[in-house]
Amino acid sequence: MQFKPDWLETKQRLSDFWTGKYIGRPCVAIHAPDPKDSISPPPTPEKEEDRYLNIDWYLKNLEYRFSNNAYIGEALPSDSVLAGYTISYGAKVKFTPYTVWIEPLENIDIEDKKTFELDWNSFEMQRFLDFYAKFVQAGSGKFLVGQPAILPGNDLLSMIMGSEKFLIWLVDEPKAMKSAIMNLAGNWVEIAKRLNDIYTEYQEGYGICWLGLWCPYPFISTQSDISSMLSTRMFEEFIVPEIELVGRELGPVVYHLDGPGALHHIDTLCKIPEIKMIQWVPGAGSTYSVEKWLPLYKKIQDSGKIVMAYVMEEELNFFIKSLDAKLSYIVTSCKSKKEAEQLLLKIERLSE
Repeated sequence: MQFKPDWLETKQRLSDFWTGKYIGRPCVAIHAPDPKDSISPPPTPEKEEDRYLNIDWYLKNLEYRFSNNAYIGEALPSDSVLAGYTISYGAKVKFTPYTVWIEPLENIDIEDKKTFELDWNSFEMQRFLDFYAKFVQAGSGKFLVGQPAILPGNDLLSMIMGSEKFLIWLVDEPKAMKSAIMNLAGNWVEIAKRLNDIYTEYQEGYGICWLGLWCPYPFISTQSDISSMLSTRMFEEFIVPEIELVGRELGPVVYHLDGPGALHHIDTLCKIPEIKMIQWVPGAGSTYSVEKWLPLYKKIQDSGKIVMAYVMEEELNFFIKSLDAKLSYIVTSCKSKKEAEQLLLKIERLSE
């Protein structure tokens, strides 16, 4: 892998980690700047959507970013591939310099089966598949390719309908909402399977681009950001069936748990056998303090699941001493490549 010179060794450690073997320390992805004056960023694109859908500009920008960063330990050169958000079933997609958003449709009939019919020949699908095929071909042997950021059924429906209408309909029209969520979930599974077929021609093993994860066997990530507004009963009724479907069809699940508002679902998540890893993101305005979130990390590990945690350098010692290394995937950063390499050595010593 061009932007990950020690990829063969890293791949072996990750293979051991995902199959439950102890690698002598926790998995740790350390990111650090490693600037090179010889490589310049591409000019700012004229249109915001070109940041996500103009494959020529996109690949030049990736080369600039990956060349100017160091990926130490289990860190991998990877990108979210937000072009996946353009699969929106006709809803308008808004592009900004930092993200992609889907604007609600004013009139939508979720009970009409044609509303969420999976059309492989639609303009938005063909545009995305063309982009994705070129992305994975260009990434072969250079950077991680795999599952891009594509919204799962429940979060996509909440965007297409708008959060307020989505929540009201869960109460007023539960049968129709269950059907719509699972219809979109089924489509999402079929899309993921096709993407797996595309990228596994160019890379050994499986990747989750937006999380920077690689695994020797099939796995998948999913989420429910809208769940922060749901009770535990509604989460179990409307969201859990989608998680179970995804796990049955696509392999062990990495669940993206975002923000304190969704923490009341942790007991439910810990009981779902399809979930293998829970990625905890404290959310905007919340602390990354290991001490604060240690009970959460312990609860996840006590259920037999891996915790993916974002840890500040000064708290690594506390994290390593307090938690099970075999069930820990740490993400952290340093100010330079040299500091990152020294930090990895320090983690190895702390883990002895």
